Amino acid sequence: MAVPSSGIISLVRIKNEVSEDDYNAGVGYTGISLQELATGVINTNSASAPNSNAPHAMSEWYGYDQDAEAAFSDAYSVAKSITTGTGQAVYIADSDAHFNFIHSDAYTISFWVKPGWSANLNTNIHLFSSTTAGSTDASANMIRIYYHEGLNRLYYEYRSASTAKKSNFYLFHSNSGNHAAAYAAANLGTSYWSAANRGNVGDDDFTMITVAKSTTNSAGSSYAKVYWNGTWLGNGHYGANGTGQGTPSMTSVDRQIALGSNSWNYTKSGDSTETQFNDLTIWDKQLSATEISELYNSGTRLDATSHSAATNLQMYYKFENDGTDSSGNEAPNFTLSGNSNFETL
Repeated sequence: MAVPSSGIISLVRIKNEVSEDDYNAGVGYTGISLQELATGVINTNSASAPNSNAPHAMSEWYGYDQDAEAAFSDAYSVAKSITTGTGQAVYIADSDAHFNFIHSDAYTISFWVKPGWSANLNTNIHLFSSTTAGSTDASANMIRIYYHEGLNRLYYEYRSASTAKKSNFYLFHSNSGNHAAAYAAANLGTSYWSAANRGNVGDDDFTMITVAKSTTNSAGSSYAKVYWNGTWLGNGHYGANGTGQGTPSMTSVDRQIALGSNSWNYTKSGDSTETQFNDLTIWDKQLSATEISELYNSGTRLDATSHSAATNLQMYYKFENDGTDSSGNEAPNFTLSGNSNFETL
């Protein structure tokens, strides 16, 4: 409990806050002075904190909070080079059991993306991709989210073999049938998604893309919900049950993960200018529509550790000029190679 922001406050209880992180703790201190407290260890994250300059006053301690956390900082993103290959990648080589979801697991993958590709790409660009760690097999426990610029489609797919896969896609330039929801959510009109036409965006022209899968072995919209910002994209082309071939049977092994390219040979990286990514979050549950709206936060990126479902957060990358995990689970760091780099927003 922090020091009250008004009224009578006690020197002994201020010491309780500083030493015990509890203003009302039942600890009795003697011989405590304002000078000793004011020149001691002060948490500068507190919105209200005394300075160390004399003369010292009790009023400087109003509202002081010993365990106040630093304000959420989101000043950087990661830019994926348009050059391909491992030497230009944004990747995790081994997820170390933090990401090993299978076909029957519930999970959510969410990230913010700012397209750098042009309307002349005429192929696909991988946004998020994961496959078995150390493998060059595209079908080895693959989970991917990618955009096909030539067809104006956002895909979600997973597979355990080339003949055992599930997928669905969302078309953005048709305002009819199963495509109407995606058309409205993206707001790209009849033009394709690109650096020149980003549609509905949040802060800094980033869009939050989210896939929230249930335990059912299906990529259909009844079981795998895909969102643009905080808005569900509806049934997708293949509707409630999705499409695919065979029955995926994935194994719970460590994965390699890539942003801005595929994860098996690190190609499909776009053209024109670098595509930027920010605030990648991975959860071990299917987030609800309400929880995804909370994460979207009206377009302002949120500190995911303050989210109502934070206990389900498995991996969290803010890309604040480094690739470290901020989930508290000590997940592996992202590596940036070649011309891939961190950029200020």
